[in-house]
Amino acid sequence: MDTKVTLAAHRGYRQKFPENTMIAFREALKLDIDAIETDVHMTGDYHIVICHDATLQRTTDKEGHILDRTFAQVREADAGIKFGEQFKGEKVPELCELLELLKDRPDVKLLLELKDYPEEFGDFAYVSCEKTLQICKEYGIWGKDRLTVITFSSALCAWIKNKHRDEEIAIHGFFPKSHMKGCDVVDPYPYIDEVCLFASGGNIKGVDCRKWWSNEKGKTSPVVEKMYFDDFKILGIKPCVYFAWNVDENVYKEAYENGAIGFTCDDPYTCGIILDKIGARKLKK
Repeated sequence: MDTKVTLAAHRGYRQKFPENTMIAFREALKLDIDAIETDVHMTGDYHIVICHDATLQRTTDKEGHILDRTFAQVREADAGIKFGEQFKGEKVPELCELLELLKDRPDVKLLLELKDYPEEFGDFAYVSCEKTLQICKEYGIWGKDRLTVITFSSALCAWIKNKHRDEEIAIHGFFPKSHMKGCDVVDPYPYIDEVCLFASGGNIKGVDCRKWWSNEKGKTSPVVEKMYFDDFKILGIKPCVYFAWNVDENVYKEAYENGAIGFTCDDPYTCGIILDKIGARKLKK
């Protein structure tokens, strides 16, 4: 079966613009991408906003947990100033603002990461999840061709698949399994359709992988060995990788040759050039 290698812009065009802002999304949509990846939290008054962290201080000029703030308070934050003076005035977007951009772009899929975890926030996280999915459905960003839900929560993987068993919702998890919260209680892999393979962050078949993977030839790499990509392909799970903007062409090539089908990148422009150069965006057998 022919499979297309896909390219997603991580938090928008994150290298050049403040992450998870509308300007980062608009600029990403000018590029040759297949998807936009972003992150959502719910405010204390039930608004779904786009921000990677649970708190405001890293990316904005305000502080505090999003779940303890009203939407109006979150909107007071400047989400651009820390990235550069020229971006002063950028706001923390509501999810619906991004969906408005995407509703007429059926060629661009949304990779939507749910950042409120039941393992940390209890039932609040389930409410956040359902509110988010409801908004996506209202804007027509629905079905496996338009939406993939990403989560580090094993409980949310099971919740979504069980509650929405009759609906086409793709779920994206992580490898090693130790990245997944609550994996000792709920095995997430029976519920996922896609997986991001990290070469760090846990124990893989008895090997400590808290540092970058060291293969059988002693080469240290941010890409795990081919056998792990093959494992997930056999399970019918799409193997993916994430790279920041400081990764060289050889790493992309290694990931592609090992079996990566999805690439998520902070610099989607350069990533696209590299993928084209190595022939990765041709249909893959």
